[in-house]
Amino acid sequence: MKLKRVILAFFMLVGIAQADVQSNMAEVKLTAELHGSKGNAIGELDALIKKIDTIGYSTVAANKDIQVHYYNKFKEKTLEMISFFGLVNKEALRPLLLKNPDFGAYAPYNFFGYKKLDTPEDDNTWYGHLAPDTMLDIIGEKDADARKSFTDMVESFDGLMKKEMKPTMSQRFEHTKPLPKNGLTRMVKKFEKTDDIETFVEDFVMDHDGRFSKHNFIIAGFIDFKFEYSDMDLEFDKYDAYWVSMLCHFEFSNSIFNRGIPEAGMFAPCSVYFYIPKGTNELHVGYASVDNWINALNFKDQKRIDYMRAIDAEVVETFKEMGFEVVTLGKD
Repeated sequence: MKLKRVILAFFMLVGIAQADVQSNMAEVKLTAELHGSKGNAIGELDALIKKIDTIGYSTVAANKDIQVHYYNKFKEKTLEMISFFGLVNKEALRPLLLKNPDFGAYAPYNFFGYKKLDTPEDDNTWYGHLAPDTMLDIIGEKDADARKSFTDMVESFDGLMKKEMKPTMSQRFEHTKPLPKNGLTRMVKKFEKTDDIETFVEDFVMDHDGRFSKHNFIIAGFIDFKFEYSDMDLEFDKYDAYWVSMLCHFEFSNSIFNRGIPEAGMFAPCSVYFYIPKGTNELHVGYASVDNWINALNFKDQKRIDYMRAIDAEVVETFKEMGFEVVTLGKD
């Protein structure tokens, strides 16, 4: 009888251990897969970007060779090349933006490439973007059809990228920490109703850009979707205004990309989206919080994490200075 109890206890322990392993395995999720080519492939990346119009894509901005600016400003150089391309497929995005304005956090989404200074261990150019599921989970999109549409849109670019770049290697980035429960920071500002929304938006953008420049941010790209769809004769009447600014902070990005974690460039620049629901006097703003970077790339250096969160808090404070209030807009 005693032997039976020992055997039973043993199998129970084995079962618990297996359950723990399975549980831990279930928590590992893909953040991104980057592809690689030997040597410096910036020329090939440029050639790829020139062909994206064949699949309905365009760039909001192409911010190339940022390592030059890092060196000029901070006199630090660990990268031979790092470049960022803000990608949009305007037609494919339109039904998604109409369904859920939070898709603006990845409209554009960032495709980037980097190469470290020549080392025997890594003489390669790496390029890619956040996995579609990562972007979708950050914005909290749960609708299966919307997720498929967004994924199909991204994968159409990936197909072209693989065809043109012919990568010879890849590396996966996975995270064990769950993404933040609320991956987006959202705020709302009430304003006096006006019949001249265009002038209101122009004045706001000038004020916004000026305030953020005082905090050492730069606008790395800009797209006015309301204007774009009007120009394309496509309906976008759900919003009186909708635009996206790509926000970048050189000191912040240099402290990460140029100091050992260039792969974090998959999160930059940050697409900050603004919209006014039709007929309202509310300006909404949203963007992916820096806690997504921290969790999705398993950051562990507490000093670095504290600095990243301090810059993130500075963004919130700047918007508060402009009359915004942080709110939760019906998201879990």
